Amino acid sequence: MGHRNFIAAMAVAAILLAACARDDQAELRGSLYFAAGNYLALLDLRDGSTAVEANLGDVQIHTISPHPDNRILVSLVGAENDLDTRRLVLYDIATHQTLTLLSGREGHYLPRTKVLVFDDGIRIKVTERVKGSWRTTDVFKHRFNRAVEILPIGPARFIYRIGDGPPQLFDYDALSSTELGDFAAQCRLDRALWFADRELMLCGSRRAEGEYQYEFVGLDGAIGEQLPLPASHDLRPLAFLEDQDILILSERWQGGLGNRWKWAVWVYRFDTGAAYRLLEDQFLGDTVIYKPD
Repeated sequence: MGHRNFIAAMAVAAILLAACARDDQAELRGSLYFAAGNYLALLDLRDGSTAVEANLGDVQIHTISPHPDNRILVSLVGAENDLDTRRLVLYDIATHQTLTLLSGREGHYLPRTKVLVFDDGIRIKVTERVKGSWRTTDVFKHRFNRAVEILPIGPARFIYRIGDGPPQLFDYDALSSTELGDFAAQCRLDRALWFADRELMLCGSRRAEGEYQYEFVGLDGAIGEQLPLPASHDLRPLAFLEDQDILILSERWQGGLGNRWKWAVWVYRFDTGAAYRLLEDQFLGDTVIYKPD
């Protein structure tokens, strides 16, 4: 009897969740830029439709990052004389034109600035235009083409990580780095999203086989609020849409013929605590940029 009641309760919950999803989805606005191979694409949050924004040619886009002047910074890999070359390219949304900035990878502008952080293959660098010339600061030197992660968290700060080493917080004003050991014990950068208004990182972590937890973590490692996201889903936070108070997440799982990877887009609403799958079979990559209506 108890088992049947549980099944019935789960069925009712599923119906209510679906109804909530339909109601909430109808209220969404704006679009998301994302990378799909060599294409810049747009996902319309109002109806779930996608469209090609630009074809960047014979390249592979790795990441995209916002630029303050209605542009998108694209980190890509292309072939030149049968060799892979890594470039940072500016894409102008209004004119659909591109401009190659320099050779490098993992490019990001610090929020609300034109200060560019990138990796040239052996060094993480910060560069900006000052009085008509470029001022460049070397942050960290590493072995050629080591894996690098860079995560801006403010106009003068960013987190970086080399290989499997500990994350470091770089302060551009002080020109110094601080190891984030306590933070690293609680949060992985590949499942993290910075919330500037809270000065906290939203982190997803695997706590048990097939179970995940999502909570806010301070740079000092202090654990804060836990979000009521479904523990059985492997979700990664991608973007916080402040004007709608919603969180966009990417989900992945294995299933179907050949047990292949599948992807979906999820939404979490901070005002109601509702979480629902917005789209199935949609891969947004590792970075997205929000475009309000």
